[in-house]
Amino acid sequence: MLDGIDPWGLTGPDGLNQVAATFLGAALVLLGVGVAVGVVRWASGKAIGSSDNARKGLGMLSAGVLGAAVLGSIGGAIEWGSSLGTASLMPEAARPGQVVIDKKPPKTTCTAQAVRDFDDEDPMLTHAERVAVVQEVSEGALKVGVGEQVMTLKWYPTGTDCSADNTEAASGTEVELRVYDTAAVGGSDEQVRKHTVD
Repeated sequence: MLDGIDPWGLTGPDGLNQVAATFLGAALVLLGVGVAVGVVRWASGKAIGSSDNARKGLGMLSAGVLGAAVLGSIGGAIEWGSSLGTASLMPEAARPGQVVIDKKPPKTTCTAQAVRDFDDEDPMLTHAERVAVVQEVSEGALKVGVGEQVMTLKWYPTGTDCSADNTEAASGTEVELRVYDTAAVGGSDEQVRKHTVD
């Protein structure tokens, strides 16, 4: 996730750890100075009998100890989050993996489907001519049975001619056939059949 991030020539989780170490180191130095000043102020307040100085020195010392605890936990959280926490708590099946897509992308320049609505065409094609168009577009994969009337045919043509005159369907796209089965048991039945072109 952090691969490719390159601030100041530092890459990946190791770079994040180096930046965090720099900031933590500087904070620890300032913390040490603050604790030392707090101890000196507290001791001087006790020595001269000034309760205000002793109280303020003790407050600085307490803030220093609290700061050390916070800085220590931040360093551990950064280390765990950038390296250990990415996958160690995940079940094996949920860990990040590599995704490979096998499907060939469609090789077409046409973004709209070509549609043949055979009942609206003038002149109307015969049943045999409609079946021939279906066979040509689907490369013989879609079958029209006895008693079935071809209604519509949709496909994505290949090449630059995106009209319904181009009967070559693009590889990886879907051809959709709608037929009306007049010989179906129990009455007429409309069916949609689909085929993905190799």
